[in-house]
Amino acid sequence: MEIAEKIKIIAEHYGYESQSRQCIEEMAELTQVINKFWRACGNGQKTEKRIVECRNNLVEELADVQIMLCQTEYLLAAECDVYQVITQKLDRQLKRIEEE
Repeated sequence: MEIAEKIKIIAEHYGYESQSRQCIEEMAELTQVINKFWRACGNGQKTEKRIVECRNNLVEELADVQIMLCQTEYLLAAECDVYQVITQKLDRQLKRIEEE
């Protein structure tokens, strides 16, 4: 079974309200892990083991948030809209970079 199909099954099972709340929780966890990764890479806590551990946690939380974002897009039937907005925003930022 492909990832997209798994996303749809889970999203449909739990619904928008449940999954949007879960998305908020996962984003909060990602925020915490990003801060821990920053601390591990500096501020006197820098050890190779600590950096690897924090990076692994960061990758896991990135995956959790991405899963929840995909479910939210699916439940709102917004995949194409999100893709279009992403494209516009990236193009705009690239233009800004060129103008620097």
